[in-house]
Amino acid sequence: LRSVWLRLGRYRLRSLLAIACAALGVAGAIAAVNYASGGRDQILAQIRRLGSNLVIVSAEQSRAVAGRERTGDIVTTLVEGDYAALRRELPALRRSSAMVWQDLRLKAGYLSKVGRVVGVEPAYFPLKAWEFTAGAAFDVEAARRSARVAVLGARVARDLFDADDPVGARIFISRIPFEVVGVLAERGPGLDGSDEDSHVFVPLGTAMRRILNRDHYHAILLELAAPGQVEPAVGSLRELLRIRHRSSTKRPDDFRVQSQSDLVRTQLAAAARLGFLVRWIAGSALLVAGLGMLAIAWIGVRDRTREIGTRRALGATARDIFVQFTVEALTLAAIGIAAGVALGVVASRVIAAGTGLPLVLDAGNALLAAGVALVLNLGFGSWPALRAARLDPIVALRYE
Repeated sequence: LRSVWLRLGRYRLRSLLAIACAALGVAGAIAAVNYASGGRDQILAQIRRLGSNLVIVSAEQSRAVAGRERTGDIVTTLVEGDYAALRRELPALRRSSAMVWQDLRLKAGYLSKVGRVVGVEPAYFPLKAWEFTAGAAFDVEAARRSARVAVLGARVARDLFDADDPVGARIFISRIPFEVVGVLAERGPGLDGSDEDSHVFVPLGTAMRRILNRDHYHAILLELAAPGQVEPAVGSLRELLRIRHRSSTKRPDDFRVQSQSDLVRTQLAAAARLGFLVRWIAGSALLVAGLGMLAIAWIGVRDRTREIGTRRALGATARDIFVQFTVEALTLAAIGIAAGVALGVVASRVIAAGTGLPLVLDAGNALLAAGVALVLNLGFGSWPALRAARLDPIVALRYE
């Protein structure tokens, strides 16, 4: 080991390159797997927070008319009568909230931005299990009289008020003044991919009559008494809306009924596919790092051919040469792997901070990546060592 260490010090650049190959491969594998695990943990946290007994009825996009392509606008057939029928025909309903939304100009003081304004009922926030960091939600009385009050998402509150407390302050939505009554806790993207922290929530009647001038809904959020009642309720809701909207084979549904479990399954399936791809990427990173180690070791054997011939002439056996080069490769790999584990932890923290995902430091994955890297480097390092051991001493001494 002492002689190996002296030789590694003699070939500093080559040794550093080999260490860097092993370190980057392990660090990339650890950071990639931790990133995928963080995304899965975020989805599971959203599932635990929202529960599995929610049903979402949403309006579809407009379809082709007279041979023209669809415009992408939301159809206007999901109306108050549908909402009343859903509440009347659904005995297992616990609470509900209709929703409308539109991107509008928001202004507070000298700051302004375009953000999504969402009209909801007071039950919306308990439905979403959404906590407040300041103030509170508007009440039923404020919703009944279509009061000009607003609840801010965490991000839009930061953008418009920075570090100041926005509760009691005034904001303008399309030049209409509103009083801020609450600020929601930050929770990141929803299961549908929307950034709810950038939304401003106002009473449903205020949004429909004072801002948007609409008489239809974009979606209706329903909470049932128990998760076991979701699937029967989805079928009943779909049939009820088909009758009310006169759906048929020639006139397809202009609405969509989804349970929260459908979104959950979709997101978990996407997370599983992402995890599979990330693990392939991690394995590829380790393989590429091993190939880099192989190339460096192979070049090292070629450049040290005369040294190998001299050692053989002085009595070293083929086994001695093989052990020497193998131990050199393993020493470099061990140093690189240790550095890669530390670098992977740092990279995981940086990625989690930059993406807003939960920080996951999976010791099992780190040990697996280190073990796979060690085995690969042992295999790739043994090949040049075997080549070195098989060199003819006379040919090696004459090598230029």
